[in-house]
Amino acid sequence: MNLRHSLTLMVFAFGVTIFPSAALLADSAPDGKTLFHTHCSVCHGQEGTGEDPQWLNGGWREDGTRIAPALNGTAHAWHHEPQLLYSYVKDGSIDTTSPMPSFGDQLTDEQIWSVIRYIQSLWPEKIRKIYEERFPGGLGEQD
Repeated sequence: MNLRHSLTLMVFAFGVTIFPSAALLADSAPDGKTLFHTHCSVCHGQEGTGEDPQWLNGGWREDGTRIAPALNGTAHAWHHEPQLLYSYVKDGSIDTTSPMPSFGDQLTDEQIWSVIRYIQSLWPEKIRKIYEERFPGGLGEQD
Protein backbone atom coordinates (compact mmCIF):
# COMPACT_ATOMS: atom_id res chain seq x y z
CA MET A 1 0.00 0.00 0.00
CA ASN A 2 1.43 3.37 -0.94
CA LEU A 3 1.40 6.62 1.03
CA ARG A 4 -1.60 8.04 -0.80
CA HIS A 5 -3.76 4.97 -0.21
CA SER A 6 -2.73 4.80 3.44
CA LEU A 7 -3.71 8.42 3.99
CA THR A 8 -7.01 7.94 2.15
CA LEU A 9 -7.88 4.99 4.39
CA MET A 10 -6.98 6.99 7.49
CA VAL A 11 -9.17 9.91 6.40
CA PHE A 12 -12.06 7.58 5.64
CA ALA A 13 -11.70 5.62 8.87
CA PHE A 14 -11.34 8.57 11.21
CA GLY A 15 -13.27 11.26 9.34
CA VAL A 16 -10.49 13.81 9.69
CA THR A 17 -8.47 15.73 7.19
CA ILE A 18 -4.77 15.00 7.42
CA PHE A 19 -1.84 15.71 5.21
CA PRO A 20 1.70 14.37 5.15
CA SER A 21 4.38 16.15 7.12
CA ALA A 22 7.49 17.39 5.35
CA ALA A 23 9.46 14.52 6.87
CA LEU A 24 6.95 11.92 5.65
CA LEU A 25 6.99 13.40 2.14
CA ALA A 26 10.79 13.46 2.09
CA ASP A 27 10.96 9.88 3.42
CA SER A 28 8.54 8.74 0.71
CA ALA A 29 10.82 10.25 -1.91
CA PRO A 30 14.28 8.84 -1.11
CA ASP A 31 15.57 9.52 -4.60
CA GLY A 32 13.75 12.84 -4.90
CA LYS A 33 16.33 14.93 -3.09
CA THR A 34 19.23 13.40 -5.01
CA LEU A 35 17.41 13.74 -8.32
CA PHE A 36 16.43 17.32 -7.50
CA HIS A 37 20.02 18.25 -6.72
CA THR A 38 21.23 16.50 -9.88
CA HIS A 39 18.69 17.87 -12.35
CA CYS A 40 16.87 20.86 -10.85
CA SER A 41 19.01 22.78 -8.37
CA VAL A 42 21.26 24.30 -11.01
CA CYS A 43 18.31 26.53 -11.96
CA HIS A 44 15.93 26.36 -8.97
CA GLY A 45 18.57 26.55 -6.22
CA GLN A 46 19.83 23.96 -3.72
CA GLU A 47 16.82 24.43 -1.44
CA GLY A 48 14.32 25.32 -4.16
CA THR A 49 14.73 29.06 -3.51
CA GLY A 50 14.81 29.94 -7.20
CA GLU A 51 17.42 31.31 -9.51
CA ASP A 52 17.17 34.83 -8.13
CA PRO A 53 15.79 35.55 -4.64
CA GLN A 54 14.46 38.90 -5.85
CA TRP A 55 12.31 37.11 -8.44
CA LEU A 56 10.63 34.27 -6.50
CA ASN A 57 7.97 33.79 -9.18
CA GLY A 58 10.58 33.93 -11.90
CA GLY A 59 11.13 36.99 -13.96
CA TRP A 60 12.92 37.96 -17.11
CA ARG A 61 16.56 37.90 -18.12
CA GLU A 62 17.97 40.51 -20.43
CA ASP A 63 17.88 37.96 -23.28
CA GLY A 64 14.09 37.65 -22.90
CA THR A 65 14.07 34.22 -21.27
CA ARG A 66 12.53 33.45 -17.90
CA ILE A 67 14.31 33.17 -14.57
CA ALA A 68 13.64 29.86 -12.79
CA PRO A 69 11.11 30.37 -9.97
CA ALA A 70 11.33 29.23 -6.37
CA LEU A 71 9.78 25.81 -5.72
CA ASN A 72 9.91 25.90 -1.91
CA GLY A 73 6.43 27.32 -1.32
CA THR A 74 7.43 30.99 -1.55
CA ALA A 75 6.30 31.31 -5.17
CA HIS A 76 3.54 29.84 -7.33
CA ALA A 77 4.46 26.16 -7.89
CA TRP A 78 2.08 25.06 -5.14
CA HIS A 79 -0.84 26.62 -7.02
CA HIS A 80 -0.58 23.95 -9.73
CA GLU A 81 -2.33 20.59 -9.58
CA PRO A 82 -0.08 17.53 -9.23
CA GLN A 83 -0.56 16.38 -12.82
CA LEU A 84 0.54 19.79 -14.15
CA LEU A 85 3.67 19.71 -11.97
CA TYR A 86 4.36 16.23 -13.36
CA SER A 87 3.85 17.50 -16.93
CA TYR A 88 6.27 20.39 -16.43
CA VAL A 89 8.98 18.00 -15.28
CA LYS A 90 8.28 15.29 -17.85
CA ASP A 91 7.59 17.46 -20.90
CA GLY A 92 9.18 20.80 -20.04
CA SER A 93 7.45 24.16 -20.20
CA ILE A 94 5.12 25.01 -23.07
CA ASP A 95 6.21 28.65 -22.64
CA THR A 96 8.77 29.29 -25.37
CA THR A 97 10.49 31.91 -23.20
CA SER A 98 11.08 29.35 -20.45
CA PRO A 99 14.34 27.42 -20.34
CA MET A 100 12.57 24.58 -18.42
CA PRO A 101 13.63 21.44 -20.31
CA SER A 102 11.91 18.10 -20.58
CA PHE A 103 13.22 15.39 -18.27
CA GLY A 104 10.99 12.65 -19.68
CA ASP A 105 13.92 11.05 -21.48
CA GLN A 106 16.11 11.11 -18.36
CA LEU A 107 13.74 10.22 -15.51
CA THR A 108 11.16 7.47 -15.08
CA ASP A 109 7.62 8.38 -14.07
CA GLU A 110 8.32 7.22 -10.50
CA GLN A 111 11.48 9.35 -10.37
CA ILE A 112 9.50 12.39 -11.55
CA TRP A 113 6.90 11.83 -8.80
CA SER A 114 9.75 11.38 -6.33
CA VAL A 115 11.14 14.80 -7.30
CA ILE A 116 7.69 16.34 -6.92
CA ARG A 117 7.26 14.77 -3.46
CA TYR A 118 10.66 16.17 -2.48
CA ILE A 119 9.67 19.64 -3.72
CA GLN A 120 6.43 19.37 -1.73
CA SER A 121 8.48 18.51 1.35
CA LEU A 122 10.14 21.93 1.03
CA TRP A 123 6.79 23.71 1.37
CA PRO A 124 5.80 25.14 4.76
CA GLU A 125 3.10 23.17 6.63
CA LYS A 126 0.52 25.90 5.97
CA ILE A 127 1.10 25.63 2.21
CA ARG A 128 0.92 21.81 2.28
CA LYS A 129 -2.39 22.03 4.15
CA ILE A 130 -3.86 24.47 1.62
CA TYR A 131 -2.56 22.31 -1.24
CA GLU A 132 -4.14 19.16 0.17
CA GLU A 133 -7.44 21.00 0.63
CA ARG A 134 -7.27 22.32 -2.95
CA PHE A 135 -6.07 19.04 -4.46
CA PRO A 136 -7.16 16.15 -2.20
CA GLY A 137 -4.57 13.38 -2.42
CA GLY A 138 -2.21 15.78 -4.17
CA LEU A 139 0.53 15.34 -1.61
CA GLY A 140 2.43 12.11 -1.56
CA GLU A 141 2.50 9.19 -3.91
CA GLN A 142 0.71 9.35 -7.24
CA ASP A 143 -0.80 6.51 -9.26
